[in-house]
Amino acid sequence: MSESPPRSDVLDVEMRDNLALVTLNRPEQGNALCEELMFALKDATGWLVCQPQLRGVVITGAGGSFCVGADLREHQAILDSGQRLTPEEYWQRWQLPLTSIVRSLQELRCPVIGAVNGQAAGAGFALALACDIRIAARRAAFNFAYGGIGASTDAGMSWFLPRIVGHARAVELLMEQPVLRAPAARDAGLVNRVVEEGAFLAAVWEYAEELAAKAPHAVRNAKRLVRSGWQMPLEEFLAAEADVFVAGLYTDDIRRGIAARLTGEWPVFTGR
Repeated sequence: MSESPPRSDVLDVEMRDNLALVTLNRPEQGNALCEELMFALKDATGWLVCQPQLRGVVITGAGGSFCVGADLREHQAILDSGQRLTPEEYWQRWQLPLTSIVRSLQELRCPVIGAVNGQAAGAGFALALACDIRIAARRAAFNFAYGGIGASTDAGMSWFLPRIVGHARAVELLMEQPVLRAPAARDAGLVNRVVEEGAFLAAVWEYAEELAAKAPHAVRNAKRLVRSGWQMPLEEFLAAEADVFVAGLYTDDIRRGIAARLTGEWPVFTGR
């Protein structure tokens, strides 16, 4: 595995100590997900999964948009050419990279923050939902978009949405497909925080650093347990949760944390 992130003209990956800033970089196209960008993001997120030192990942968009979804011009070009892709060909060109990106975001052992700086539409909206935490600029907008072109959802939107807002609300949103401004998205439970534009990325980065300073095993287990709890019966989950708790008792970090609490100091966690 390369020691540096994959390079691409349409995606920037910047490492800052133990944090990564991933920026979709097609600002003139609203960071629309063309094939090149999807495969670049697939490679980048796959590389990040293999970086054990990571304490957090921030994903955002260059310019005024987070991601406006699929690049419809590519789809239109295929339709205009008269070419009829088989389901397997379509899967390989679009759904393979999309599903790989979502899987990698879930596999990352550190927090993933979606810094939604502008419009998030369609698959771009789904990309934000695949992050653990969403922080939106006040001018950001969340557009389901799929119904507007007669399409169904992809990139895990129909899986994440009911887990975030509940079954009934998810069905309502997917049928009505409204455009939600950042405050309304926060009220609906889709966004954790809304930040003013002038301080947006700085505020997101400050929050990422706060999470990075916490005990890594506690943070990653919070992500792991909440996700696995969606799929387990209660009794099975209670046993799994207890196993994770006991394993944590053998870490250096919990010794540091207990000692610091007893002396009134602030612990420095190392991840060991």
